Amino acid sequence: MDNKQIKRKILTEYKALLTLKFDSPEVIKDKLKLLGEHIHQLTSPVQEENDTYRKAAILIKEAQTTEYVGFIDALTDDDKEQALAVLKQKASAACQLLHIHE
Repeated sequence: MDNKQIKRKILTEYKALLTLKFDSPEVIKDKLKLLGEHIHQLTSPVQEENDTYRKAAILIKEAQTTEYVGFIDALTDDDKEQALAVLKQKASAACQLLHIHE
């Protein structure tokens, strides 16, 4: 699969993530996992592009760990919404690095 197809898949998963609410923790976890898997498939003969892919992968990994744990550990619905917004911002930053947007 070429990078263009992979980026389309990343965009699809990212859009799906953006629609999710705080009451879908397992679906959120799955979307982050898929985003990470797709980002890891990106390759380039140009080192700078590979560095960018690596940075995007790190951002998604942080969203899967730090931000997701903060989301799961949030006690109130407001805190969960806020934590989910931070998680989505991290995913957005990864997509921006990859120049993936609508």
